[in-house]
Amino acid sequence: MGRDPAERALALASLARWPGLERELEAPTRYRRTGGLRLALDEATWRAAGPWVAEQRADGVPVEIVDAQAASALAPGIAAACLGGVHAPIDGQAEALPATEAFAHAARRLGARVEEGADMRALAVERGRVVGVERGDGAREACDVAIVAAGAWSATLLAGIGVALPIETRPLQMLLTTPGAPALRPVLGAFDRRLSLKQLDDGAYLIGGGWPARVTDHAGVTDHAGNRYEVLEESVTASLETARAVFPPVGECALARSWAGLEAFTPDDLPILGPVPGVSGVLVAAGFSGHGFALSPMIGDILARLALGQDALEPLWKGLRFDRGQVLHSDISQAGR
Repeated sequence: MGRDPAERALALASLARWPGLERELEAPTRYRRTGGLRLALDEATWRAAGPWVAEQRADGVPVEIVDAQAASALAPGIAAACLGGVHAPIDGQAEALPATEAFAHAARRLGARVEEGADMRALAVERGRVVGVERGDGAREACDVAIVAAGAWSATLLAGIGVALPIETRPLQMLLTTPGAPALRPVLGAFDRRLSLKQLDDGAYLIGGGWPARVTDHAGVTDHAGNRYEVLEESVTASLETARAVFPPVGECALARSWAGLEAFTPDDLPILGPVPGVSGVLVAAGFSGHGFALSPMIGDILARLALGQDALEPLWKGLRFDRGQVLHSDISQAGR
């Protein structure tokens, strides 16, 4: 729900994969098809909901308008000011750490070597083609294909081979409450509010929505490379207030944890996916701008197909190519000067 037209087909294809992933990977992802619900809390957003739904349905996204009574039935306890909302029955949620470990488990089972905590310094390129990756200790791992999926650090790796990736790094905050009584099934949001709200299996609420944190300084320099950050009290307060205003039962739970992570944003807030122009054998998947986790099953599938020279399902991601569009192309050109 709410995806840009350029990634709707990819999102639908990924969504079709999630229900069967635990069986495919032979490990838990904690996936639940709980639906998604975005609320309209004022007249302006309620009037805009209809055209917003119609535009997505034209691309095959199964979303529907629900009135206040139906919204309250889907999520009892929502704000009394709710005028209605948009419901996506096929939306759902999974937990990031178990899902990531499940992919690693399956990869190892099929013969991959997965190393955690291994530093990679640079890509090794000879005569316009990647030939290896250089580790932090100076050793080189030979390869025919290198996939750069290093999030906020992807731009640094590609800059080492003369490729400018237009990425801006932003630290974003997440909050977790203490467990409460089971009350919320769908993933909940609200138009014109910074909110993504989920209740986990143990009853705790996970609260996001793009609230900023701050990258801290190290020796007087803003330290993106060191991944040092701190949460901002004003972001924590505002995020909690928003969650409690939209779904008052959250107010019954105390804040248990707050943390932040570095996220890579592109100029058009869409990921960059596929071959890197001018360097044979280098693929990139970066710049997911805060909304990449749900796409991961198909992103991995596409990258594997590209690496093996197979049909890479390009109709699903042609609008996400490195060389797309004037806005992104202009930023790449300027960054390379």
